[in-house]
Amino acid sequence: MENPEQNFDSPEQEEKPPFLYHASPNREINEFEPRVETFRDPEEGPVIFATPDKAYASMFLVPSDDRWTQKSVFDGVNCHIISDKKLFEELDQGGTIYSLPSETFETDPKRSKTGREWTGKKTVSLSDKTPYKSGLEAMIENGVQVYFVDKSTFKKIREAGDHGLSILKSLESENQQRGKNVVKFEDEK
Repeated sequence: MENPEQNFDSPEQEEKPPFLYHASPNREINEFEPRVETFRDPEEGPVIFATPDKAYASMFLVPSDDRWTQKSVFDGVNCHIISDKKLFEELDQGGTIYSLPSETFETDPKRSKTGREWTGKKTVSLSDKTPYKSGLEAMIENGVQVYFVDKSTFKKIREAGDHGLSILKSLESENQQRGKNVVKFEDEK
């Protein structure tokens, strides 16, 4: 199961965008069909997951789960927190972010923790695709703030009353280390 994404903003119902994004380590997809490989609700059945946020989609290029990673959104900032850099680097083989027509997709505020998840129950062909050699590079290019932390810090983030935001504010992101696409949280200067 993919790790559950966490949105610590208020999800807003948005209008249906003309297209959505789906990220995969598989670079050779031409058609998407509903599957049950990963699910958020067993009663939902086979679906295709997509999002209107390309940065958010990029966090799914590298296979991971919630035992060692956390995908979060704070103040509109996508964050990927990773407690095992070595494993992440081994699993990062790059992939593709696909653009899909949105006509057959819907969003369910009761199931979408982030307000960014849309699902489709019908097979769709892709509209476009963008390949990436590295999932990490894709995330940074798209403005995701990536944090490599040790297991102790990861545990503290998971247990923090503010979901780890104050801890993240005290850490240097991979983006800051590289000087690329650094996004500050609202109360930072």
